[in-house]
Amino acid sequence: MTMTLATDLATAFKDAFREHPAGTALITAASPSGPVGLTASSVASVGLDPVAISFSVTRATGSAGALLAADTVLVHLLDARHVAIAQQFAVSGGERFSPAQGWETLETGEPFLPVVRTALRARPLHRIPVGASTLVVAEVLDIRSGPAAEPVVYHDRAFRSLGAPH
Repeated sequence: MTMTLATDLATAFKDAFREHPAGTALITAASPSGPVGLTASSVASVGLDPVAISFSVTRATGSAGALLAADTVLVHLLDARHVAIAQQFAVSGGERFSPAQGWETLETGEPFLPVVRTALRARPLHRIPVGASTLVVAEVLDIRSGPAAEPVVYHDRAFRSLGAPH
């Protein structure tokens, strides 16, 4: 095993997680200035009592800041059909919430992509600052299920289905 100097720790950490496949989600919320959203690979289940999930947000400005301030969020678990949308939401200035993407608004106000496999409506319980990031632990309030499809993961800076890169 190779030891890493502290100055190289951040680079080694990024490289380690670049090689660790992660599920892909799109987190959306309603904000006073309109719908906001971002692509995340940090979503994880936390527990069953209460039913809870966690995710991290790197900034506290823009869409990320609006998500952190929201009373509720909608976590869309994406599949291979949604790679183009995930890519748009992963970059600043990407096309978001266009009619062509198929967005609807839930009766509770959150932007909803109805063609996803699963969408979890959640209420943040804890927002924990960790350096420049914030870890959010949220109670799941509702689960909406759609048609099953091939899952997509984020690995080595690319969205990949179980069989091929996208």
